[in-house]
Amino acid sequence: MLELNALTTVRDLLTAHPGVFPILLGHGMCADCQANPPPVPLGTFAAKHCGGNLEGLIAELRQAISTRA
Repeated sequence: MLELNALTTVRDLLTAHPGVFPILLGHGMCADCQANPPPVPLGTFAAKHCGGNLEGLIAELRQAISTRA
């Protein structure tokens, strides 16, 4: 399983778990990024799109991944 932390990239996350894209989209990710996810670390994504709440983003992603497994 992919470890989720501040350095995990959006690209790695969506490659391993494409079903979590709606979560990132809900936090402001561009819909065009689904086809070509950026190599941006989750820490950077959270700072820009989640008010810096990396822990909340990771918790949301983990829950979505566990319900899809």
